[in-house]
Amino acid sequence: MIYIIDSSSFICLSEKYPESVFETLYRNFNNAINIGILKAPNQVFNEIKKQNDSLYKWLKNYKNKFVINMDEYIINTAFNIIYKFPQLTKNEGLENTDDDPADPYVIATAIRFNEGINREPVKIITEEGF
Repeated sequence: MIYIIDSSSFICLSEKYPESVFETLYRNFNNAINIGILKAPNQVFNEIKKQNDSLYKWLKNYKNKFVINMDEYIINTAFNIIYKFPQLTKNEGLENTDDDPADPYVIATAIRFNEGINREPVKIITEEGF
């Protein structure tokens, strides 16, 4: 099983469950990243990077292990998702940014893993409702 995580879940984690109180929870996140079952597209990391807070400082140590770089398949799939669901491009709280919103890329990354060579079962972790 692969878990594709959205920036909203990372942000919720850091706001509601500080590492200083929930050390075991963070240790489990670290383990999930290290063994390769927790992934996110580069756009998620970019959204978190804009905040430049303790969450970003924690995650930048793991960037090479959990960030999925975009390939042609993910980009094309994300563009198709954006075309069909333009409301996903509304980036609440990040309106003054030139970056692509992460949501379509989270979905496209999940599709990539699910339809890829290994056909991994995938779950998306997000705090958003549609």
